[in-house]
Amino acid sequence: MTLAQHLAVLDLLRARAFPQEGYHLAELAVGGPSEEQAEAEREALALALAGRWGPPALVGLSSMLARHGEGEAIPRPWDLLCTSVADIQLWRVGDRWVALGLARWGEAEFRLVACHTEVDPP
Repeated sequence: MTLAQHLAVLDLLRARAFPQEGYHLAELAVGGPSEEQAEAEREALALALAGRWGPPALVGLSSMLARHGEGEAIPRPWDLLCTSVADIQLWRVGDRWVALGLARWGEAEFRLVACHTEVDPP
């Protein structure tokens, strides 16, 4: 996908009503095995979004993952993100959140994921 296509998907997610769970999670791109390539794609999208909403907060999810591992109930979508994404770029847009991250499951390729949610981070 191109940067314009990524932005269009995010706009579509933000325009749609939330399901009962209160979030939309989308895979925007498969970046291949190169973390540098996937990170560059995330940074380009983050720069475009920063033009709309200001700079993002960079949030590490390791402490949330540790709490999740200790049995604390982490609400969705944050439980899904913390088990697959090391850190996110996070914007507060009105009363909602937009997060970007790089997910990787095992030896699989990096994936650029976006989350739009009304659920506050724990």
